[in-house]
Amino acid sequence: MQFSDSTSSMAGGYSSQLKLYLSNGDWTGLHQTVSGWLRSDPQQPVATFLKNIACLFTNPPNIIQNKSYLVNVNKKDWKVVTDWFAGFWSESEKHNPYFQALDFILKPTSKKVGSIEAALQDNPHNPELLFLQAIALRDRNASIEKLKRAVENKAEFPAAFYLLGIFSLELQHPQEAETYLAKAVEQAPDFLEAHYQLGSLYSLYIPDSAEKARQHFEKVIELDPEGGAGKDAKKVLEENTEPQYGQRIGTSTTTRKGGLSTLTILGISLLTVVLFSGPVAQFLKINNPSIGILAGIFVFIGLYSLAGRKK
Repeated sequence: MQFSDSTSSMAGGYSSQLKLYLSNGDWTGLHQTVSGWLRSDPQQPVATFLKNIACLFTNPPNIIQNKSYLVNVNKKDWKVVTDWFAGFWSESEKHNPYFQALDFILKPTSKKVGSIEAALQDNPHNPELLFLQAIALRDRNASIEKLKRAVENKAEFPAAFYLLGIFSLELQHPQEAETYLAKAVEQAPDFLEAHYQLGSLYSLYIPDSAEKARQHFEKVIELDPEGGAGKDAKKVLEENTEPQYGQRIGTSTTTRKGGLSTLTILGISLLTVVLFSGPVAQFLKINNPSIGILAGIFVFIGLYSLAGRKK
């Protein structure tokens, strides 16, 4: 196994803890452990990768803490992660759903479908696997059913509720979207994009909801005062404009008004590099638009903040 001595020794030191937390699906414990690892080695790709995954399954807003890694990840770092994982899990973990979730994320694109299907045969009710399968599906109705099953088995799952809201909007169900997005911010009060999408939903599609829209846009401004999301929310409130980046009914995130498509494309690229394909070269082989939804969760704050500061 070829990776740096520092990665090998540090990973070895944390190995038993990481295995214990992963075996039990304890994402909070995993997050705490790799956070300690990162304090010792701030640029450690394995620890950063694991922290991002733990954030996804616990509290999406914390992903902003790792945005520099997401922006700057390279092929060498990705190989460190894949090499580490190949030597980390053993035959005894092959049917554990949480190890299978990491395996799915790290698999090359051509092997993802088989990987998730095999994992779900072993663990048909696992919420993390259902969540990942929902992202990979092209059928929004099928994705929603998978996500509903996920939250039935994992009540505290803000990322899944967020996706349920976005997918419901794409299928022109604003009332259902309101319920799901409200659940996302209830569980993750600082979930910036969920607040932004709720504010947009109230201002665009829910009659007599101006006060609710204002409350969520004010939260966006509080969370992102200097970024693009905060600036746009302030403009909506002060100038009575339509939200620039709000999800529109019946459209995908790659066709939103106001220039988000460019940011979304970048987001898809970043997530493809970090989670779904590895090296940048493989991105050109991806044609699944669903990946953009999850990409938004990982890079929303970083991208919007960057865009806002460049204006």
